[in-house]
Amino acid sequence: MRKSLPRVLVAAVFAGSIGLGAAGLPAAAAAPSIYEPSITPCGHLFRTPFEPARPEASAYWSPFGTADIVCYDAGFGVSYYQRDPSGQWHAMNQLIPGNYFINIFGYGHLPA
Repeated sequence: MRKSLPRVLVAAVFAGSIGLGAAGLPAAAAAPSIYEPSITPCGHLFRTPFEPARPEASAYWSPFGTADIVCYDAGFGVSYYQRDPSGQWHAMNQLIPGNYFINIFGYGHLPA
């Protein structure tokens, strides 16, 4: 019994030091899902049709310009939404490559 007590004590101290060391590590970020989607501002990916062309920017045909556009990622692809001045959300649809159009029907909230 006496010989096993120091081994248990050493094991407990070692496990405690590993636990304290792991506490200082950053937590891994979870992948977006339908239960916790990633919603980030991304108006920089779009331009109005009247602005000069920019690399990596698609034209967006909307009466609201490119303000309040968000990327909505639920883990199976990114969708784009724009919030209008009255607070309604509008889906953005790509009907022609490089050109997005506003969905005229608004939603009171994002699909989450």
